[in-house]
Amino acid sequence: MACADFPLRWESTGDQWWCAAPIDWAAANGHYDLLRELLHIDGNLIIKLTSLRRLRRLESLWDDDPRFSSAAAARSSIAHKLLLDCESPSGGNSLLAAGYGGWLLYTAAAAGDLVFSGELLRRDPFLVFGEGEYGVTDLLYAAARSRSSEVFFLLLDRAAAAGRSAVFAAEIAHRAVLAAARGGSLELTVELLRRYGGDVLSFRDAAGSTVLHAAAARGHVQVVEGLLRMYDIADERDGQGNAAVHVAAYRGQGAAVEALILAAPPCAYATNGAGENVLHVAVAGFRASGFRRLDRQMAVVRFLLHGRLVDVGSLVNARDRQGRTALHVAAARNIHANVVALLMAVPSVEVNARDVNGMTALDLLRRRPRTGSSEVVLRRLVAAGGIAGLKDESTRSALVAQLRANPPAASPGTRFRIADSEILLFAGGARRSSGDGRGNDGDDSSEEEEEEEETEFSWADEDGPGSGRVSGPVEVEK
Repeated sequence: MACADFPLRWESTGDQWWCAAPIDWAAANGHYDLLRELLHIDGNLIIKLTSLRRLRRLESLWDDDPRFSSAAAARSSIAHKLLLDCESPSGGNSLLAAGYGGWLLYTAAAAGDLVFSGELLRRDPFLVFGEGEYGVTDLLYAAARSRSSEVFFLLLDRAAAAGRSAVFAAEIAHRAVLAAARGGSLELTVELLRRYGGDVLSFRDAAGSTVLHAAAARGHVQVVEGLLRMYDIADERDGQGNAAVHVAAYRGQGAAVEALILAAPPCAYATNGAGENVLHVAVAGFRASGFRRLDRQMAVVRFLLHGRLVDVGSLVNARDRQGRTALHVAAARNIHANVVALLMAVPSVEVNARDVNGMTALDLLRRRPRTGSSEVVLRRLVAAGGIAGLKDESTRSALVAQLRANPPAASPGTRFRIADSEILLFAGGARRSSGDGRGNDGDDSSEEEEEEEETEFSWADEDGPGSGRVSGPVEVEK
């Protein structure tokens, strides 16, 4: 059933807003006639409709909310109708020929639509490896999101059957296990771990992230709790020394942070490779690249500073390897004034703590570009007794180097030793037909801010699909 109450804009970290487009709303509500009219008005809207990164964002904003759980099924229905409308009299399909098969299969898998997924794979068995920006990792993740074991194993078995080499089989197994955890299906995760056997810690991505990192990054509390009941892996680290609690805090997953601290209280004070604790990374998450919901990130900081499960004094004044406290991080990155206010509200906070370069939070803030938010923070720091006065200009260069260091890693469970676009090269004989015009040349599921390009797109003439086509990849009868 269509829902008229979909929220259409969200406040992001970094003092930005992000808005859904009319075509997003039409697809999530199953309004095919409206969607088709929008595409006739502006053919470039197909880019918004089929963008993987945009779709991932809408999933986190709409689909993960129980009130809007019908959105995935509505998108699948829209995709199926669009596929049928693009059939040509000669037997081909302009939507598939234009390279949108990856989007179609992702949409079908995310809705748990076994019939639609099977139809697409009958048309092109190698579509399971995706095309364009969609890869096999993304498709397995979509199927895991749907909680449909039938769709998930349909895709997994088709992918596994395409190759014979041990390297290929291992890559598919790693993708499947991490996709199940990242998609929030504890049942699938446990079943796959039993199927493949071996140590749970052997299933890692290229950044060293475990299944626990993958589940925590997406906020899947049921999977996190289930894994911690079965395995003692709360303190396992990725390649940058981050435990799962660091990843969850950085990505604004408050429920996962709480579940991890309840299951393993020492992880609240654990530090990563940069010496940062969970509060450091939660504050740093406000300036992460890409989209972060401000309300969720604020909720993590409030939870940590509430003091119900942790010693707030130990967290707020803890130093990283650069000697910086969470207040230093907030000032250096020009974080939202409300975050600084929360930190300064802790009675034991050291306002004038100095880092290894002798800089206080006020020193760092005065060296950042002035904004309305920074002016508010500056006045609060001065009113609280903050001092500054460091004159050494060489230290300013050190500050810049610190801010550029340690860029955030990709989302756990999305990067592997062999890229999705190259995995068929290791299949041991399997090859996609060179004449079908398809092939995944994108990266593996990056969830950072997208840059959408405009492209030529036009519909067929009114006489019918396939007739009088001017230019563009898709033909639909109006």
